[in-house]
Amino acid sequence: MGLKSPKLLSSNTDIIGMKTRKTSYLPEDVHWFSVNDSETLVVDLAKRIEQLLTQSIDENGRASMAVSGGRTPVDLFEAVSKLKLDWSKVDLTLVDERWVEVKHKDSNESLVRKHLMKNNASKVSFTSLMGSSKSAKDGQAECEKSLQNIKQPFDVIILGMGNDGHTASLFPCCAELSEAMDPSNSQRCIATTPKNAPYDRMSLTYATIKSAKNLILHLNGSDKLNTLELAMSFKDAKKMPIFAFMEQPLEIYWSP
Repeated sequence: MGLKSPKLLSSNTDIIGMKTRKTSYLPEDVHWFSVNDSETLVVDLAKRIEQLLTQSIDENGRASMAVSGGRTPVDLFEAVSKLKLDWSKVDLTLVDERWVEVKHKDSNESLVRKHLMKNNASKVSFTSLMGSSKSAKDGQAECEKSLQNIKQPFDVIILGMGNDGHTASLFPCCAELSEAMDPSNSQRCIATTPKNAPYDRMSLTYATIKSAKNLILHLNGSDKLNTLELAMSFKDAKKMPIFAFMEQPLEIYWSP
């Protein structure tokens, strides 16, 4: 039997347009930012990313960021590509990738190359999660080696979330979930095979993601609020992996 989503708490109905107020079920360490349209949210989030990357460049001489794919971040990528910072000192990779050709319409790398790696960001140092292997499982060692070239822990990681509570390619239906979510797992990445989503995947592990200096969840739509509330009601990362990231400092940027 599928999980039934409860009705939104009444506090959700009055957060539209508010920048600091958050829903009552979110933990104290979760910082909530919301505005009444996705375009304004993108502007605010892009400014936040610029601030964090610039700070790391100033303090460490280099910055690193991992981003998620999907439809939600396209406008954000466009805005980030125009940020005025020293992109030659920024390392960029993906939070996860579908194991398809880069030219494939469902490739996250293709999305990033088209919408982010241009304009001012054309000089960014990009590390692909894809390799020469035919399967994600066979390509895991190569991906692990590639990720060693990126400044870590990541300065910024931008997560998305599916309505089943998955984030990155950490799906509740994948056999590798326990290993992927193990906080003692020293691997930077892991191959996953979700049963309810197409394609084998390569994903950053929970340990890699949670170690980021700044972890941000970017969401649009009331259905995402339902998912967050459901995750907080179950309090079980095996059922809804996003819950694991809500037990630590996290910034959520949301618009209707």
